[in-house]
Amino acid sequence: MSPRAKAKSINFEQATARLEEIVNRVNNPETGLEEMISLAEEGLTLIRSSEQLLAEAELKIQKLEQADTAPTQQKPLNDDAEFSLI
Repeated sequence: MSPRAKAKSINFEQATARLEEIVNRVNNPETGLEEMISLAEEGLTLIRSSEQLLAEAELKIQKLEQADTAPTQQKPLNDDAEFSLI
């Protein structure tokens, strides 16, 4: 599976955990240049995927906030309004 396909198939928390693994691996002095390049590519893909997930989450929250603050279509009640339970 390519890094891009893998990044799209995981959630935000999994991407964050994998990014931490990548940082630790890159900071390891035994990691070779080719592996570092591969890890950097995977990391950048994960970052882009995470940014997309965050943008989608922010949009959902904005929609929820707009729905919560939207005016209702109900008529205001008068003091002399009659109430009926039936």
